[in-house]
Amino acid sequence: MIYMRTSICWLMVAISWIPASLSALGYTIYTMQYPFCKSRQIRHLFCEIPPLLKLACADTSRYELMVYVMGVTLLIPPLAAILTSYSLILFTVFKMPSNEGRKKALVTCSSHLTVVGMYYGPLTVMYILPSSYHSSKQENILSFLYTIVTPALNPLIYSLRNKEVSGALKRVLGKRLLSTHPNF
Repeated sequence: MIYMRTSICWLMVAISWIPASLSALGYTIYTMQYPFCKSRQIRHLFCEIPPLLKLACADTSRYELMVYVMGVTLLIPPLAAILTSYSLILFTVFKMPSNEGRKKALVTCSSHLTVVGMYYGPLTVMYILPSSYHSSKQENILSFLYTIVTPALNPLIYSLRNKEVSGALKRVLGKRLLSTHPNF
């Protein structure tokens, strides 16, 4: 059985990758137009726009506005679509007659929404809130969350729904706790 035509799949890939690539290219070209007269060391884990703008010795307010507008444009619609679809899913789940089916669906939805929140939360703070609301240390933590922690935890969060994986994790953690605390 075929669920999706190949052409539709490629169209979806193009719709997500092309605007994102053009946006990144535009940001890079625009950012490189600024003169950087402060220290050339970025106190940040990654070379991202907000830390770079702090090094510029020109007025960056218009560019910060553009970053905000693009952040709202690129982050809010997908987040709204995800939250709307999950609201509809939850509405349907709560109408299910089976408690077991409802519980299974809620566990699946909760793991998905956890990953969505771990990704979109820090991104929203980083790119939609003005940089005056967060420090370099907070920016580093936020970047670490959405670039390293979320992708690393993603497989774990989804695999913990599997009974064998969660049982193995409990056994490993149980042995480790017992070996570090012999009084148990």
